[in-house]
Amino acid sequence: MYLKKLEAHGFKSFANKITLEFPKPEKKPGGSHGIAAIVGPNGSGKSNIAEAVRWALGEQSIKALRGKKAEDVIFSGSDKKSRMSMAEVSLYFDNADKQIPIDYHEVVLTRRVYRTGESDYIINKNKTRLSDIQILLAKSNIGQRSYSIIGQGMIDSILIATPTERKEFFDEAVGVKEFQMKRDQSLKKLERTWDNLMQVEAILNEIEPRLRSLTRQVKRLEQREEVERNLRLFQHSYFGALWRQLQKERSELSPDAKKHAEGLKIKQAKLDQISNKLQRLEKADTPSDAIMSLQQEYQKKLESKNKLREEQLILENKIVIAKERVKMETSVMPTAEIISHLEEIEAEHKSFLAIASDKTPLQAIKEKVESIYFKVSNLLKSLKNPKAKAVNGGVDPALEKQKHKIDAELKILEDELSSFQKQIDEASKQQSSDKGAVFDLQREWQVIQRELNSLNAKASDVRVALAKVETRIEDLEREIKEETGSLDWLKNEGSTTPKESELSEIHKLKHQLELIGGIDPETVKEYKEIKERYDFLSGQANDLKKSSNELEQVILDLDDTIHQHFNKAFKTINEEFNKFFRTLFNGGKAELRLIKEEPSNKKTRSIGSGPEAGEDELEDSQAIAVEGDDEANEIKAFIKKIQSGKTIKGIDIITTPPGKKLAGIAMLSGGERAMASIALICAIISNNPSPFVVLDEVDAALDEANSIRYAAILDELSHKTQFITITHNRATMEKATMLYGVSMGEDGVSKLLSIDFEQAEKHVNR
Repeated sequence: MYLKKLEAHGFKSFANKITLEFPKPEKKPGGSHGIAAIVGPNGSGKSNIAEAVRWALGEQSIKALRGKKAEDVIFSGSDKKSRMSMAEVSLYFDNADKQIPIDYHEVVLTRRVYRTGESDYIINKNKTRLSDIQILLAKSNIGQRSYSIIGQGMIDSILIATPTERKEFFDEAVGVKEFQMKRDQSLKKLERTWDNLMQVEAILNEIEPRLRSLTRQVKRLEQREEVERNLRLFQHSYFGALWRQLQKERSELSPDAKKHAEGLKIKQAKLDQISNKLQRLEKADTPSDAIMSLQQEYQKKLESKNKLREEQLILENKIVIAKERVKMETSVMPTAEIISHLEEIEAEHKSFLAIASDKTPLQAIKEKVESIYFKVSNLLKSLKNPKAKAVNGGVDPALEKQKHKIDAELKILEDELSSFQKQIDEASKQQSSDKGAVFDLQREWQVIQRELNSLNAKASDVRVALAKVETRIEDLEREIKEETGSLDWLKNEGSTTPKESELSEIHKLKHQLELIGGIDPETVKEYKEIKERYDFLSGQANDLKKSSNELEQVILDLDDTIHQHFNKAFKTINEEFNKFFRTLFNGGKAELRLIKEEPSNKKTRSIGSGPEAGEDELEDSQAIAVEGDDEANEIKAFIKKIQSGKTIKGIDIITTPPGKKLAGIAMLSGGERAMASIALICAIISNNPSPFVVLDEVDAALDEANSIRYAAILDELSHKTQFITITHNRATMEKATMLYGVSMGEDGVSKLLSIDFEQAEKHVNR
């Protein structure tokens, strides 16, 4: 891999587009030198080429580019040329060996900036991030702030830099920058991971007490549900058997109740029938008081009849006498007897009518008697006058006719009285018969009533028993529904004999439920939500811990790789530094020493540069105690430990020029410091050659003799790397195979011309 070409447009004094093509170095002794020299007068802009390379590689310090603000890298204009709105630099790398880990034979890195402040980083026409470019360059052993680009001030800055700053330069110089960047990224990721873990664990600590409380309640709920399940089984068994037993009793009582009800209905119907007959007979019969009164009156009338009979006899005698007299005297006597007889009849019938009028069933007879009485009364009235006449003077012929008429009427009256008497007898007989029927019906009523009462008592007992069973069934079903919530399961077949042991178990399980107490149904919902959140956060915490452990291991592995690589490279560079120092100074001695932090008193000390001492001290520095068990403190201590560079605080440079005593770098003259710096840079390049190195007038302070030695070292190292040197030194130019000249015209724009010595030599020899 090497730098094939550089293109710049609008960068600083290069307003116009320029292109610099560089020779390919041969990685073997005797091959063509990969050295390109850039020359020109002071102020022509030749150092801008070195800065263009540095800027394209991602340099962020404007001060390192000799500017104050980002837009200072854009051509600012002159009297004859207006300023540019954009600056762009592209570096073309030959990547046939895939040293840059992307699948391109040619890799073009482009950086572009606008006056608006916008900027782009581009790899092969694809925009990317600065961090991606930095990682890619670190993997390729190229860095914008390392020995890949060594400016005029870097020679002195390496020597006068603090040990810590010098350590940072060495980190990139020995090729551990890539691992350090990965480690630093992993450290940042680890910090974020632990921050997230602390947040997650803080939330877990916050919800864990509530979860424990809910877990206890849920366990109680599960226990309650288990007890309820057992309770439900015993309830189903016991209540089901009891319910089926009651159903059986009801089914046994129901036919009896129905039978008794039908018997009662029949008996009641018979009783109602008898009652109706009795009511009808009672309506037709004389009440008991009326019968007693009628009997008393009958006795009175019987006495009156006897008296009347005596009078009738008297009357009959009188009538006989009268008849004789009538016969003797005008035949008036029979009429008198008739009248007398009629009067007697009238009197008897009136008496009878008085008695018969009180008897309700004989109303029709009473009416008939009254009719007869009316006729007799009229007849008597019609006969009184003839009688008087007969007594006074004889029988009127008309009376004889009337007599016959009265006789006929009396005959009819007697027939009617006989019929009336017959009806009276029949009524009396019917009354007697009705009284017997009433007695029989009453006796039958009493028998049926007793049977009805007995049957009603039995039916009542059955009804009461059935009602009790039905009430127990209703109460039981209500209890079952309250206890189990449903009655459907009662339809299932099962035992009809409830067990007392099951009832005892039911009471025991209910007591357990009382001891467990009620659980809010929302508790389960809340528990599930919090448990789900807790499990999720616990999973996140475990993932974060796992990720943290993995990151820690990666960091430790990277850190070990860094220190092993650094340790090995430090030893080699130390040896090469001493060698090149002796070459440039023609003798003497130089040494690099690590400065470490004392774990006990936190003071720094220098460590000898001997390989055994350096390695031992590096291994010892890995043991750092971390106090405290708190995870947050542990990770902070871990990060601090890694960031501390395993207690290596810096690098010190000890030099001893020929004929002088051991002295620090500050005791050297300007020329000596320059040669010591060049020796150190050459030692670094020799140990870990970069694909290319840009040297910006690093030989400016060398005299001719030292310039020759410097040029010889470049020539030696040109087989390991590509050199682009900006110089005024003739000895350096002689070693170059490509020469670029830079000049500045009146318009303030730098111009470029080139000479290929190999092509020129071929042209001259031709």
